[in-house]
Amino acid sequence: MGRIKRLASEVVGKGMNKIHINPEKIEEAESAVRRSDVKELFKKGVLSVKKRVGGKKETRSRKKRGPGSKKGRKYSRKSKKELWMERVRAQRKLLRELIREGKIKKEARRDIYLKIKGGAFKGKRALLNYLQEHDLLINQG
Repeated sequence: MGRIKRLASEVVGKGMNKIHINPEKIEEAESAVRRSDVKELFKKGVLSVKKRVGGKKETRSRKKRGPGSKKGRKYSRKSKKELWMERVRAQRKLLRELIREGKIKKEARRDIYLKIKGGAFKGKRALLNYLQEHDLLINQG
């Protein structure tokens, strides 16, 4: 019995518990030796595949809904926080570089840093414009 169910499950691609053997035709089922014999038993109706019981679990359909699984520009939108983090990190990096290169007055560093933290600048370009307008950049050359 188990041998037939195992063969049938391999042929159909379902689990052994999904294979049903007609109780009235057990002797005919036991005569099957090869895969071709099992296929014939399916055609005759001696073997059949049980239908699925119950619905799909909701968790399975919800599994791949996160932002990391979305593809394309439309679907991979970032949250406001992630966008803010990217902007702030870029501006802080620019500020560090300007200080390291000596292109900015040291006294202005804390004030600019706090403005960046407060979201005063839309991006790096806006930060540079602010620095130029307020004569905080040191022109070397």
